Amino acid sequence: MKIHPFTGGIPFDASMKRLKEQFTIEKSDVAVFEPGLVTIPFSQHIGAPNEALVTVGELVKKGQAIAKSDAFVSGQVHASISGRVTDIREVPAAGGGSQQAIVIERQLKSPTAEVLLLDELDVFSKIRAAGIVGLGGATFPSHVKLSPQEHHTIEYVVLNGTECEPFLSSDDYLMQQESVKILQGGEIIRKHLGAESLLVSIETDTPQALRKMRQTAQKLGLEHCKIIPVPITYPQGGEGQLIETLLGREIPFGGLPADIGVVLFNVATAFAIGEAVQERKVLTRRYLTVCGRVQTPQVLSFPLGTRVRDIIDFCGGPSEPLAKVLLGGPMMGKALADLDTPLTKGSNGLVLLGNDDISHSVEQPCIRCNRCVAVCPVRLEPQNIDLAYRAGDLYTCDQLVATRCINCGCCTYVCPAHRNLAANITKANQEIKQIKKELAQND
Repeated sequence: MKIHPFTGGIPFDASMKRLKEQFTIEKSDVAVFEPGLVTIPFSQHIGAPNEALVTVGELVKKGQAIAKSDAFVSGQVHASISGRVTDIREVPAAGGGSQQAIVIERQLKSPTAEVLLLDELDVFSKIRAAGIVGLGGATFPSHVKLSPQEHHTIEYVVLNGTECEPFLSSDDYLMQQESVKILQGGEIIRKHLGAESLLVSIETDTPQALRKMRQTAQKLGLEHCKIIPVPITYPQGGEGQLIETLLGREIPFGGLPADIGVVLFNVATAFAIGEAVQERKVLTRRYLTVCGRVQTPQVLSFPLGTRVRDIIDFCGGPSEPLAKVLLGGPMMGKALADLDTPLTKGSNGLVLLGNDDISHSVEQPCIRCNRCVAVCPVRLEPQNIDLAYRAGDLYTCDQLVATRCINCGCCTYVCPAHRNLAANITKANQEIKQIKKELAQND
């Protein structure tokens, strides 16, 4: 297929490439981590919050539903290990603050058989009952994506294997290990939506994954499937950017990919869908990259609800004093305030940083160089939004369409004045949405 490079973006410079080489994980088998305790947050998705289905002291089996909501836009949560519920309490949340969670301690004498989905459930019901959400980070409930509006005609299903965040290798390893289930999951989605084609995007710097997925597609005889290598430009894995690259189409402002005939799923989500439909398994585990200043950098499979602290200990602990631990990659990851924070469905990476890995540059006045404008993948004016926000002018921020920002961090990365543009645009975005929400409620 013809590639249509998206607007802006960053082909990372030599400094990032050098750091990427230091943080690269050498090829190895994916480790399997089985902690003795998990702390599973009630809600791990965009949408209505869940309510607990279990009580303290209750024995639960792996795969058993422990929290759910009857709302359509929701994603139920399941026990990721078999054991006893020892507590239901507030725990740290990745984005700050706290969240309600169910604590389960593994017990050798507890039931060990995994709870599976019912055979008679249809594809849609299995995916919903399995609690599958977008595993690329957005955590939007997958069954909702599988219910497009009547006026939508879906032509393409895109599986996103474009892991554009530096240092992360979770999807790369998943495609090498589980290519069959990923492509089977993609075909399940394509047939359910009646789409003509299944497209799988993989960046050219993951040649082993690219080769494995091509071999598997040929072996399975998938006539409607194309495995497409895409350029190494951040943020290539963004929904709008990837669709523009593959198809030359742009999502209308305020619209959805379905408006232009496309539905996009992360490869990890397709894998979970394949397991749910074909093996009746619910979503209880996922792959995670642990890299940076850690004794044993690796990709591992962990049960949802595992604490960050336990993961770091499993990897041998820090290799030097830590200055920051990022949940996610270096561009869009969130710095954790508490290592007892549990990992959830949207967790795909931990990057441990030492003092020398962090910029200590002092912020300077904007020099109007427009570098931030040149790299913005959604064609915003980051410097002007930032200046308006600092002046308390949310009206101008709204006029400059701050709410369209995808928080990729490109503007901050290239700013020679070391201004934290992305953070201020994100704050403006949140405050504008909150004001509009209050106005709508008042009306």
